[in-house]
Amino acid sequence: MHIQQGIEFLSQTTRQLILDEHAKRLSINDNRELADRLTDPQLIEQYWTQTDAGEKEVITLFVTSATRGFFRKKEWEKWVQNRGHVLSAGLNKLRRMGMILTVRKMWGEVGFIMPREVKETFTLCLIQGRQSKESPPETLPYYISAGRGIHLDLFGVLAYLRDSTVPLTQKGQIHRRILLKLAPLLSISDQHVSGWAEAMLPEVKQEGMALTIVLDVAIRLGLVRSQGRMMILDQTVLGEWLAASPKKRWDDLYSLLVEEYLPHESWWDGLVAVMKHAEPDHWHSIQEQIRTLESAGFEVSTSAAELATKEWLHLLLGFGWIQMGESASGEVYWRWNRLPLLPPTERWFIDPSGMVTIPPLVPLLALWELSFFCPLSFAGDLISGELQAKPLQAYLSAGGKEEDVIAVLQRHCVHPLPESLEQLIYLWGRQTRQIQLEPFIRVRTAHPGLLEEIKGLKPFQRFLGMVISPTEFLVTPEQEKEVMALFRKYGYEPFQARKGRTEALAGEETRQGRQEGLFSIPLPWDGFAVENTFPDQLEGMHHYTTLPKMWTQHFQSYHPQTMRTLLQRASELGLDIQAELGNKEVKEGIPRQLSVEMGYWYVSLESGKKKLRCKLDDIQRVRIVLPEYLY
Repeated sequence: MHIQQGIEFLSQTTRQLILDEHAKRLSINDNRELADRLTDPQLIEQYWTQTDAGEKEVITLFVTSATRGFFRKKEWEKWVQNRGHVLSAGLNKLRRMGMILTVRKMWGEVGFIMPREVKETFTLCLIQGRQSKESPPETLPYYISAGRGIHLDLFGVLAYLRDSTVPLTQKGQIHRRILLKLAPLLSISDQHVSGWAEAMLPEVKQEGMALTIVLDVAIRLGLVRSQGRMMILDQTVLGEWLAASPKKRWDDLYSLLVEEYLPHESWWDGLVAVMKHAEPDHWHSIQEQIRTLESAGFEVSTSAAELATKEWLHLLLGFGWIQMGESASGEVYWRWNRLPLLPPTERWFIDPSGMVTIPPLVPLLALWELSFFCPLSFAGDLISGELQAKPLQAYLSAGGKEEDVIAVLQRHCVHPLPESLEQLIYLWGRQTRQIQLEPFIRVRTAHPGLLEEIKGLKPFQRFLGMVISPTEFLVTPEQEKEVMALFRKYGYEPFQARKGRTEALAGEETRQGRQEGLFSIPLPWDGFAVENTFPDQLEGMHHYTTLPKMWTQHFQSYHPQTMRTLLQRASELGLDIQAELGNKEVKEGIPRQLSVEMGYWYVSLESGKKKLRCKLDDIQRVRIVLPEYLY
């Protein structure tokens, strides 16, 4: 769970209480929102340096042992049964800081979750100083080649869906003949994803899994959705995605990948945190990173490095995000590929024959505009295209213009467009319009007399150039709104069929909630929702909360029977007391034994290795001292 996803369920009062706790614990009084504070690594690191032993132990448990930072309350109670008071106090402090949120199921089950951003920073705090600076060999070959980039694989699939009709089966699946056409568009292969799929989706057919994952990513991003028995593009989401910066696109894809695809054991979260903050342009040993996690307290299996390679690194390799290599001794290394994150600063080259050579850093939106009339080929780091008569004429037949084609080509071209190519584009355009189909809107009146009445109104004259029957005339799509407004102005109420309503509703539903993908991997906290609560310092420590506040907050005298009860409770809970004797001397210790001798009550106080025996009649004032870790 992200911070923002959790914070939005908290009321303004609860948020303010958490901010007040920040001011009290960390002396922070800036004007930032709670979500901004809790996503600030410096604030979390500052808190880490000021935590007591109990808080650090709780943080370590949530980081190293909680699946995705989540504990059910029953699981938590098993962890803390031996050190309940110390860890319960630490948990309450973290909850009061907003760094652990309380979640609850509808029928009452409670849990605790540490949001991803908080857990990631605490992970880095835990492993700080444990990482070694390994020196890998200079040449690192690997038996699987990297993908060209998930954004380009998605581009190829989206372009196909735009240009082709993609029907769905009765079960809502894409036809096999369509899948066979989509598969060659990808650079990610089943070899990249087989390790992940076998571990996470063992019951699913593995053949074609690479394409399934690309389609699943497209659906989860909202780029693609089903409408009836068809697979279509969501043009609004698609436009935003194409126009986004490479960094924003990468961040969204990476966040989706970690949230939906990462295996659930706690050490995977640690590995992702280590990898995300790994030094770029530097080779890293996966075996060494696993050893780092193990030294920080994560429980990792003996085959963790092999699992990490097959189930995660190969997936990232297929996405084109990392490069991999293997040393002669069999040690696996990896490093980030910075190309998908670089700003789009390059432009393409076009020769007079219409061949387009496209460097990797051309804006994705420019590629999308080009692909309307120029088929693209993806091979290696470069993309190429070739202007051909048939695709360009299809674009012009659908309403495009030669001027638009030339403008797109020139806008992103390094050099002036060859004059011969412009002439060729206009030639293809003239050939296209030898036979031309154009859309028109038919206006039909109820009877001939009504059309004759309209003909008599001067403002309508310019729209009546194409009368096709005594009751009908045609207008262009561009004139539709103007004609409708004119009808209403003169008191007519035209009936217009509601077109596109289904599509609009489907798009609205997509944007309101996150879409489910092609497969579902249950998360540990499914069914839980964040509870709007701010815990008391003693919550979960009922033995302390049942103590009368007078016993813990006031230093005073008591009736002999009450004093004996007070001392007995302190002894049961192992709590210190402060006792003022008749000579005004104050003694402190844990009452270990209450006894009566010769009609007088005595108590034995234990302070470290020292023991003191006091007569109850000599105690003038007394109070129970609660442990410091509670505050």
